[in-house]
Amino acid sequence: NEAIEKAAKSIDPTNDNKMFSHQRRVGKIKAADGYGILLLKKTELEECKKFEEIIAITDKVMKEVERLGPLWSYDTALRIGFHFRVYPTGVYIQAGVKKGYKKIFNENSKNRFEDKDKFPQELQVLEPYEIENFLCIWGNDKVIKKLC
Repeated sequence: NEAIEKAAKSIDPTNDNKMFSHQRRVGKIKAADGYGILLLKKTELEECKKFEEIIAITDKVMKEVERLGPLWSYDTALRIGFHFRVYPTGVYIQAGVKKGYKKIFNENSKNRFEDKDKFPQELQVLEPYEIENFLCIWGNDKVIKKLC
């Protein structure tokens, strides 16, 4: 229950249990609504052997609660997956990641997930969720300027 709650409510244990900043637009009430529905699917989540099964569940919840979007669904599925040691096999392409993806490939991805093999050799040493994180940072010009 606690892992599902923290995942659905986007609770950041490294920041006084506040909501992750990139999920604040969703809001605590809507995230709590998502948690309530996910809690009813706890057994179903525990039986998932593949990340795709987890995200299929969070996608259904996303469609039931207004303002829960694809990023909430992915982030929630990823955190639940971490708890159950079930990880994505592909790189999730969302808003922030799209910019980093375009910097590398000079085109937009048409898919929600891309195969890890598609990425440069240097990135293939990373897990798909780490590549997603890298692309999100790489695509953010403000962050890159601060780093350089």
